[in-house]
Amino acid sequence: MIFGLYLMSFAAAILTALLFQGRFAAQEPLVLELPPYRLPTPAQILSRAWAEVRHFWFWARRFIIIGVVAVWLLNNLPLGVPPASAQTLSGQLGQLLHPLLAPTGIDPTLTVALVFGFIAKEIVLGGLAVIYGQADTTLLGQAMAAQVSWPQAVSFMLFTLLYVPCLSTVAVIRSESKRLDFTLFTIGWSLVLAWTVSTLFFQFSRLVGWH
Repeated sequence: MIFGLYLMSFAAAILTALLFQGRFAAQEPLVLELPPYRLPTPAQILSRAWAEVRHFWFWARRFIIIGVVAVWLLNNLPLGVPPASAQTLSGQLGQLLHPLLAPTGIDPTLTVALVFGFIAKEIVLGGLAVIYGQADTTLLGQAMAAQVSWPQAVSFMLFTLLYVPCLSTVAVIRSESKRLDFTLFTIGWSLVLAWTVSTLFFQFSRLVGWH
């Protein structure tokens, strides 16, 4: 499954490149400087690896905590209603977006995790743990398997793979392109591509009787 998603990411990138080749002309000349290559020492490898891991750890931890807390609040507000029920803010949000995602097979519960995955994809797993009330990955998998069919799960993973990468990536696209319209276009295209692929897979699975 993981290898299939890996291949799908390549297919999506190639398809996007073919569809939009030559439609967005570069405004800057190509300047490519190649530094002289040197074989790195073990100390340099460990130092660079640690710097990258530390940067990701501090960056991801901040966004994941914020996202998971936000999911928890949505699952427990307003007060006086059963947690993670249709009466909570998360339930209302999921029901609001359900008509749009119904063809993909993604139910309202999974929809909430997708919404917060826009901040950072790492939040999707943490959000699911909060939504299903299971911190252990094994128990989380069992809880999801009891409510989500495998075609729904694959459709959800395809959507997660292809839709908007994360908020920081969008910010980089805006900074590098210096164009708001191009940034909005990339967001829209990724959402359309994710919805189309997930819908095609889920509807095909229904057609052949996989669920």
